[in-house]
Amino acid sequence: MIKPSENKLVIVILTMLAMVAPFCIDTYLPSFPSIAADLNASAVQMQQSLSLYLIGFAVMTLFYGSLSDALGRRAVILFALIGFTLSSIGLYLAEGVELFLTLRLVQGAFASAGIVVGRAVVRDLFHGHQAQQVMSAVMLLFGVAPAIAPIIGGLLETTFGWRSIFVFLTVFGVLLIFLVLFGLRETLPKEKRHSMHPIILLKNYGHALSRFHFLELCFITALNFGGFFLYITASPQIMFGHLGLTAGDFYIMFVPMVGGMMLGAFLAGRTAGRMLVKRALQAGYAMMLTGALLNIALSFLVPVSALSVIAPLVIYGVGMSFCMPMLSILGLDELPNHRGLASSLQSFVHMSMNAVVAGVIVPLVFDTVQHLAMTMLLMFGLALLMFINVNRRKSLEYVVES
Repeated sequence: MIKPSENKLVIVILTMLAMVAPFCIDTYLPSFPSIAADLNASAVQMQQSLSLYLIGFAVMTLFYGSLSDALGRRAVILFALIGFTLSSIGLYLAEGVELFLTLRLVQGAFASAGIVVGRAVVRDLFHGHQAQQVMSAVMLLFGVAPAIAPIIGGLLETTFGWRSIFVFLTVFGVLLIFLVLFGLRETLPKEKRHSMHPIILLKNYGHALSRFHFLELCFITALNFGGFFLYITASPQIMFGHLGLTAGDFYIMFVPMVGGMMLGAFLAGRTAGRMLVKRALQAGYAMMLTGALLNIALSFLVPVSALSVIAPLVIYGVGMSFCMPMLSILGLDELPNHRGLASSLQSFVHMSMNAVVAGVIVPLVFDTVQHLAMTMLLMFGLALLMFINVNRRKSLEYVVES
């Protein structure tokens, strides 16, 4: 178990590891036009730079969990952080769109380790309602990243140009390397590690993939977030096209949205150990349903404005982040002896969904706010149907205590 004196530092490190992904996604969104102009890239290629990052992220999540189960959490995190930092330097130096796209794929492959292995570290160190509280605290602080990332990106873009964004990511990577080296001890003892033999790995993955409830929880979380992520990846079109705003105005959209996520994470931490998991999840889904239906109504009934677009997303974000820590822990507990592998598969499904949203769905629906709202409702509706099935399980009728 973790010493009380280590608690806060570990939470900060795990939060910063989780921040790598939203920083890589959101800081450069305000720079889409200037990057495209400088590298002679099309709008489609700029969208591909996001989807390629997500593909690299998703694919490598399949391996980091098992690697950390075999080699230890700390070594895997450090290896990935070094790769992330070097790829960020490469993006700063990129002179052509082909190299830029390739390095975005590489950056995504290294960026995924922090969130995958970090989730396993939480379950190594904390148990019961304490694990839910820590996961909620990480999410609460992690929620700051998508709020400040486009603001930082906009300021860097307007002051120093788009390349300064990748200088920022490089500095962030170096800082994390030092924090992990000197502030995070190994949390998986050698006697609890698993073999990396391919046959054994395939057997473990086969066992995980045969667990229907585990896969169901993975897809529920991915679809919940996918409806929200739709608006994050479509934000350049929403901000520049539908709302007529500028690169310096991204805070108008992101601060309220992420504020809702942070509120949901805060409430999840407050209810840990005090409320039936089943009832808490029902409350979260009621909030998401309210946000999705309000989004549809406003998109068809009132003129497009920042308030009409963003207000429903705030409500939805509260419910989504309220449910996420509980759903993540329930998924990890389906495979208690292979938490790294379970975390890998959770992240793979989540990020694969994000890649499909960014690369396939958003270009098809970002032309009108009505199409965006209907797509969000469809994704949430699929998650809701699966949640109704999960909600029937008696295993959810408890307060997380131990």
